[in-house]
Amino acid sequence: MEFEALAAADRQELVRLADLLEAGLLTPPTSALSLCDHMAAAHAESVAQCLEKLSAEGMPPVHIALMLRAFTAGAQAAGGSSLPVELVVSGPDATGGARDTGVVMRQLFARARERVMAVGFAVRQGKAVFRTLADRLDGDEPLEATLCIDVRRQHGDTSIDRDILRRFANEFVRNEWPGSRLPRVYYDPRSLDPAGRTASSMHAKCVVIDGREVLVTSANFTEAAQQRNIELGLLVNSQSVARKIEEHFMSLIMNRNLARLPMP
Repeated sequence: MEFEALAAADRQELVRLADLLEAGLLTPPTSALSLCDHMAAAHAESVAQCLEKLSAEGMPPVHIALMLRAFTAGAQAAGGSSLPVELVVSGPDATGGARDTGVVMRQLFARARERVMAVGFAVRQGKAVFRTLADRLDGDEPLEATLCIDVRRQHGDTSIDRDILRRFANEFVRNEWPGSRLPRVYYDPRSLDPAGRTASSMHAKCVVIDGREVLVTSANFTEAAQQRNIELGLLVNSQSVARKIEEHFMSLIMNRNLARLPMP
């Protein structure tokens, strides 16, 4: 098998193709037309022919994806350099060079070994967004997950804080979390200020795995943000950056700037 077509393609484009193959969003038969939305048109025809040859020889899409990742890793090692930052988007990808938010987030959840920290504002359709993480928690005892999300008092709500937290926790467990083993969930108590003078929002959005890799993104934990909205993020494969972000939120927890949400 000749791989000159892959060698000529951009590394990030090959990683994106691997993402799509693993997610079932790119399936044989592969054509230049099906690849043009995901890579430079100049390379689409030759790469499509290469992938079709692999498929014709009986290689399933997940194995083709693994081969693309291995090829990319080898090319980076041979070149003596790598790109630690990758563009991650939702919605239209005009350049075809970015990775997909929903796919990247699921992959981060899937490859975490010890711990996941996920920070976001809105959670909707959580049973789909968190499915991979919930399955990992239910099946992998050592893995721990921490969520920092926005819990707020709605305008005109005069309920005591305890009742607002209870309602939110019940809603989260019943309608947003798809697994049996729950993550640790934290919120900013200032968001419940009844007067609104010191009210705040958990507006940061990021996912950190094992203190070594982080996705910083504008996308919430919602189906629309993961798939349709125009969202932008950076996937940073840097232990120093990932640890700094993780330590920031852990310090907020340790200093009691963030409080643990009581679960039912």
